[in-house]
Amino acid sequence: MNETNWDIRLLSKSNLLPKVAQGIIEKFRFRVIYGVSTGTFNDGIARTIESGTPLVSKRVDSLRWLQDNGYRTFAMICPSLPLPDDDAYRSLAALASSNLRTSACEHVWAEVINLRGESFTRTVTALANAGYGAEAARLEHVSNDKTAWEKYARDTFLAHREFVHPSKLRFLQYVTKSNIDWWAAERSNGAVLLGDVASTPVTPSLL
Repeated sequence: MNETNWDIRLLSKSNLLPKVAQGIIEKFRFRVIYGVSTGTFNDGIARTIESGTPLVSKRVDSLRWLQDNGYRTFAMICPSLPLPDDDAYRSLAALASSNLRTSACEHVWAEVINLRGESFTRTVTALANAGYGAEAARLEHVSNDKTAWEKYARDTFLAHREFVHPSKLRFLQYVTKSNIDWWAAERSNGAVLLGDVASTPVTPSLL
């Protein structure tokens, strides 16, 4: 901190960010922006897909403490699972906006689940074994159906777009040649295009 003038974005699955904040001297207080990963607000699901981490409800409490005490914060709504219908996506986005107090966050980052190989298999298995059979089935379905996966991504984005101003929303989406036109048209609403076929790289203004 002494050697740079950088602002630092600190993301964690822990609920101990207030301890970090309290340990930073006052002159550097406003150069750190704090956020916690919250793809679901169901403690049971969070415990299943993020083993060994504090309850998501505890993470939300820690973010609110930071906001209540005047620290800079951002939201990270990730990883979020596929949901059964449009109403469920809208409910998740509304709950996220309320729980994380997105109006008090500098930015709201969001993304669908990003799993590869064994991590995907372990997640599906863990959900099923923990009694979340419907969630496991939906995740397995979208992973084997490109059309369903694209709908899952778009529905998640459109729900967040309804509750978060585009100047704050940063929805991360890996694009392909077949879907880049749709996502490119949503850049002004908060879509951030990633991957080899993205026409422009992420710029500093998005970070």
